[in-house]
Amino acid sequence: MVWLGRLRELSSIVGSALPVEESLRLVATTTRELLGFDFCGVLVPDAESTALVIAGWSGLSRRYVDSVNSSSPVTLGGTAPSSRAYFSGEPVAVSDIETESGFAPWGGVAMQQGYHSMISVPLRAAGRVLGTLNGYHAVPHDYSDAEIERLTLLAGYAAAALHSAALVEDLREANESLLAQRDLLTRSEAIHQRLLRVSLESGGIAGVVETLAELIGRPVAMQDAGGEMLAAAGGDAGASSAAVSRPVMLGSEAAGTLVIGSAEGETLGADGPGGAVDGLGFDPIDARAVDHAAVVIALELLRLRTALETEYRIQGELVSDVLLFGVSEQAERRARALGHELAELRLAVVAEVPGPHGSDERRRLLSALSAVSGVRLPGDALEQVAPLVAEHQGRIVALWPAAVSGPGSLVEGWTAPGAQLVSEPGSDPGAVAAARVHAALRAAFAGEPVLVASSGIRRTGLADAHRVAAGAFELARASGRADGAVSPSALGILGVLLQVDRPDSLLEFARRQLGPVIDYDQRRGSDLLDTLRTFLACGAERTATAARLRVHPNTVQQRLRRIEALTGSELRTADELMAFSSALAVWQVASL
Repeated sequence: MVWLGRLRELSSIVGSALPVEESLRLVATTTRELLGFDFCGVLVPDAESTALVIAGWSGLSRRYVDSVNSSSPVTLGGTAPSSRAYFSGEPVAVSDIETESGFAPWGGVAMQQGYHSMISVPLRAAGRVLGTLNGYHAVPHDYSDAEIERLTLLAGYAAAALHSAALVEDLREANESLLAQRDLLTRSEAIHQRLLRVSLESGGIAGVVETLAELIGRPVAMQDAGGEMLAAAGGDAGASSAAVSRPVMLGSEAAGTLVIGSAEGETLGADGPGGAVDGLGFDPIDARAVDHAAVVIALELLRLRTALETEYRIQGELVSDVLLFGVSEQAERRARALGHELAELRLAVVAEVPGPHGSDERRRLLSALSAVSGVRLPGDALEQVAPLVAEHQGRIVALWPAAVSGPGSLVEGWTAPGAQLVSEPGSDPGAVAAARVHAALRAAFAGEPVLVASSGIRRTGLADAHRVAAGAFELARASGRADGAVSPSALGILGVLLQVDRPDSLLEFARRQLGPVIDYDQRRGSDLLDTLRTFLACGAERTATAARLRVHPNTVQQRLRRIEALTGSELRTADELMAFSSALAVWQVASL
């Protein structure tokens, strides 16, 4: 009856809310009283699982327990009976410690405590050993099978108590974790909604950055992909040596970077408050705020990019319509809606988008259009005049008014009394426009060559300005030039020919002079015209011409005789050479 009553008492601890230490002491006390041990203890692995420590005891002094746990714990993997029972999963009994060689390291402590025999039974639960239940006698003692069986029965209660306590602890930790995650998600959602509300209320990137700086209590800055500052709040984020960066992604493209500085007195990094979270040295809520801000800023960038693409598409359609079909009333109305008067647009600049064609061509085009849109020309009235910028036939076209009223206006002679129009010495308006567009594109596409050409301002209209600028561009490209800014005034006679308003007579002259040679090349697939061009470029030197064309001088001689025969002219006199040179220049311009 005593056994049944005590076992019912032990059974109650499995599902009880008793602390695990109290439960183990109850098992040790019950075991000691029922089996007549002088001392009893429950041993479990320490936090590092390198030794067994006493977690519950009866009859043992606190001094002994502290001594064993602090200075003489039972090393796991050693020869101690408790270690052997723990690893073998079987009971280990020592009838007399004086005759047990493996007990020598603990003999002194045993003698001080006053026991001479012991037995250690493993605590098994859920298919594994959780510790041991040890009984001690003050005199040598042979342990019978019945004693071992009963001790094993009692060890099951200790194992159940440990297993139950572990499950309760796991459930408690899981519950705390779930509550923490719930709170984190709730706060995270509130942060996201706040940042999104700033965006929806037209706060823009600056508003999102300001809100993020307020949420995390640190300075924040947003830079675009080129490193240009878009917004900053809370101080100078880049001034801190502990500043960290977070890319803002649009798909696979890094559209910009969030720079986050440290709070006052704080060092970011792995050793920072809360440890490193996503590479940032602050707590999970702050990290979530940064994540959400990056998403909202990405949406803002996408919105701005879409708006820009729409704007440039509308401008491109307008420019293409005017260049292909001429100015109409509808085109004029569309231009006024965009803030431009078509009749005033008489200065054109043409450029190609820098860099190779590829998957990022659309992004590069948008970057080029944006860079050119920010160009302003010198002069009081022009500093605030934005160009009409568009993409036309694969090139960037920028158009400025050439007649703006008031001081600093662009007029026919590019000068106005008392007005400082050009800040770049020695430059005409076309050269200034080309140079500034060139500088803007080089800044946007660092390290890449950029070729730009302008029309000058003595043009009759938008289409005429574009024709001259595109012609100057083609001439510069044909000459092998890949970088720089050119204007008609820098192209010599070719630049003058480009600007002729009625070139019919010039074309008739070029055709009369070169027509037989051109027709002969087309029929025979020969290169007489190129030979003539090279001959004139080499100063009418046959040997130099042969070297440049990489042919024999006799071949050059034969070709020149053929040209003379076809045209009825001799390539000897200065007048004839000048006539052919002028005709070639006109034909080159006409062929653009």
